Amino acid sequence: MRELTRDRGPERYCLSNSYDVPAMKTLGREQAAEWACGVGFRVTEVKKSIHFPNEDPALCLMLPLPQKPYQAAYLANDLLPYSESQELSPCLLWMTDFGFWSEVSERVAHSLVGCFRSSRGETAPLIETPAHLFGSSEACDAQALLTIAIVFGWDCYVIPENASYYAFTSNDGYLEVVSDSAETHASFKTRLDGWDARER
Repeated sequence: MRELTRDRGPERYCLSNSYDVPAMKTLGREQAAEWACGVGFRVTEVKKSIHFPNEDPALCLMLPLPQKPYQAAYLANDLLPYSESQELSPCLLWMTDFGFWSEVSERVAHSLVGCFRSSRGETAPLIETPAHLFGSSEACDAQALLTIAIVFGWDCYVIPENASYYAFTSNDGYLEVVSDSAETHASFKTRLDGWDARER
């Protein structure tokens, strides 16, 4: 059974997950690349970089990652493809690079992700299946996993199935959101107001 829980202000809600459903779906690198290409993106071999075929630099927003850890959950919420009027649009969260920070930081991050994945039925190591597919009832799971990536500075893509935009959180301390249209770009400018988002 799912219930609505208040997430950020009166305008956005997060659907609580029901765990009497099949285990989470994960993909290996090649499978993730095929999925991303299948919905309209291009994937390069260098760090598995993802982009639109005819990407317009004018439709890119860049912003710094949050300085305070608790803010990461709010930012993750704003990057996912859902709103107060619709459930989560199916999306892929692909962790493309991790493991480059100190042992202290990385062991905590890997422990959190490992516990999260195993509690959803995934037993393969993250290095084997670094991409996660989320359906319409899994908004909170997607938000939780993306929050971990932001807090620990892992490279991670948010790739909606509708291919209207993608978001990328980088270990270099920034995040970018690239849209496929001026309308989507304007929507994100509004949504990310307050996060110091700037056009490229």
